[in-house]
Amino acid sequence: MKIGQEIIVKNDFKINTIVSDKVKTVKKGDKGFLDSTGFLHLVNGAGSGKIVKIDDIKVKGYDHKNIAKMIYKRLNNTFLIETILEDDGYEVEDILDEIEDVLTDIL
Repeated sequence: MKIGQEIIVKNDFKINTIVSDKVKTVKKGDKGFLDSTGFLHLVNGAGSGKIVKIDDIKVKGYDHKNIAKMIYKRLNNTFLIETILEDDGYEVEDILDEIEDVLTDIL
């Protein structure tokens, strides 16, 4: 497994929330990404925003492509850059390739 790799949940599982002591069910097909310490950061479904420790996992290397997608998504959600880029004749893939190249250079 790589840092930044997208993980798709294969089986339903339950998580406890710390603040409210509620139990939430993470469903098969929900998604998240892996961090450098082996934690899964859930990005959709009932567990969205939660961080779950994944046991028996070895983290090695980086998923540059998925990290680039995550950076682009954050920038687009914050600054609405997609429309500007398209108006200037750039494709989303052009920007993703550039972000990935920079990540490859520095990581």
